[in-house]
Amino acid sequence: MELNKIYKGTCLEVMRTFPDKSIDCVITSPPYWQLRDYGWNGQWGNEPTFQMYLENLWSFTDEVYRILKDGGTCWINLGDSYSTQSGNTRGVNYDNGNPVKNVMSGETLLKGKLTSKCLLLIPHRFAIGCIDRGWIMRNDIIWAKENAMPESVTDRFSKKHEYFFFMVKNEKYYFDLDSIKDTLAHGSAERYKRAYKAAKEGKEGHSFANKLRNSERELNGKNPGDVSDFWDIKTKGSKDAHYASYNTKLIDKPIIAGCPVGGIILDPFCGTATTGCRAIDLQRKFIGIEGKEEYVKIGNKKLLPFQISQQLF
Repeated sequence: MELNKIYKGTCLEVMRTFPDKSIDCVITSPPYWQLRDYGWNGQWGNEPTFQMYLENLWSFTDEVYRILKDGGTCWINLGDSYSTQSGNTRGVNYDNGNPVKNVMSGETLLKGKLTSKCLLLIPHRFAIGCIDRGWIMRNDIIWAKENAMPESVTDRFSKKHEYFFFMVKNEKYYFDLDSIKDTLAHGSAERYKRAYKAAKEGKEGHSFANKLRNSERELNGKNPGDVSDFWDIKTKGSKDAHYASYNTKLIDKPIIAGCPVGGIILDPFCGTATTGCRAIDLQRKFIGIEGKEEYVKIGNKKLLPFQISQQLF
């Protein structure tokens, strides 16, 4: 495998060329169901039913399971969809690059399956299916998007969060919590020191003693964030042609904690290589997969200065 580049093709056809247990970490965000039309043959996200969409995602995670190292980590960002029976992108397929409406699009999309306006809970269904296939689900992290696009709804709350699922193959895996810990405030550090001292002296009455008896590392910092599995990170616009690129702050923790320096990170839905640029910048190696030729060209061009600056070639 040639590293630090983007391969053009669908995620399954490209991943099937990879050796078993060859990837240290997967960080990706598949296209959400019936949200956007990216305009290329074979794109995922416009399946006529969400069940078909989920089957595609599970076939993808099955292949990830094969190529991921035993101690590897997998991070999947996924948003939800409603059953509302409207929208121009519903059920769009492509014939030689020309959009062709699927017969199940529009008002017949979910007729007889679910009532209109129903939240489908696609991330939850996806996660449960992954567990059923043998994955160990370590976290369902909430990504809170304070500046998310406004919604023109008057009969429910605006939806401003998505999920980041952190999954592994085995009970023991690479995870460097120390590298992403938050620094303790001075007052908190002093309380932790007193608690640790009390624990060592056998004074179990202190409220922190039991927690710190075997956790001397806690003196060097804490699990990040006021609520560690709640990430309050704003979305960030992009000048590229891609609709939905990451804010790099969103992937710093998965890269730093979930992949060793020099390890290989794979993004099978890499768009214009936001994950790749940040991975190389943080001294990891990268492989991207993208089906749209325009995005492949943009992404490989963006990767070039990062490759040169880190002298990984």
